[in-house]
Amino acid sequence: MTDKMIPLRRVPLLFGLFLFFTTTGYAQKFCTVAPPSPYKHNALIVTSYDQRARRMKTTLEHPNDLGGGLHLAASFYYTDPRLRATPTIDIVIVAASKQPRFREAHDLSLRPDGNGSWAFTGPAQYSTADGPKGTKLEKTRITLTYADLLNLTRARRVRARLGATEFELSHNHLEALREVASLMAPPPVRIVRR
Repeated sequence: MTDKMIPLRRVPLLFGLFLFFTTTGYAQKFCTVAPPSPYKHNALIVTSYDQRARRMKTTLEHPNDLGGGLHLAASFYYTDPRLRATPTIDIVIVAASKQPRFREAHDLSLRPDGNGSWAFTGPAQYSTADGPKGTKLEKTRITLTYADLLNLTRARRVRARLGATEFELSHNHLEALREVASLMAPPPVRIVRR
């Protein structure tokens, strides 16, 4: 049994090697670093494990104002491609104000450029929460399929309407949505020929 143990005279050598690799930065050489994003935006995109859903979730929060105190957020859950479920994403428009302004806004509409009518019009889920300094955070959420998100991100300009309020998604907002679309892209379908 004593033959399989590390001799005591080798412990300082092992400690010295450990100290050498950690202090000289050689340990970082073996760590993988994500490549820089090809998308140019200043949004925060985070992927984390959602305890309640027991799934990985990616969340986008954009700091730039859409106009009128509105902000863009989005989130999606990763789906197992073997389940053949259609991936979806929740687009959320967040407003902070002293008095709720969008309580009666029951739909959110998005119109990419070149489209004469409002595409992606659908009922919106509305919720409120307490915000900082006595404000109310109003969240209006719609769910888009992956195909709808791709059609949206291919446009150069996207107009949006929440109730009576109209605004436009900037290039920065669209770039953030393009990166999210690239993260949720389903794997390519393999065609098996017999």
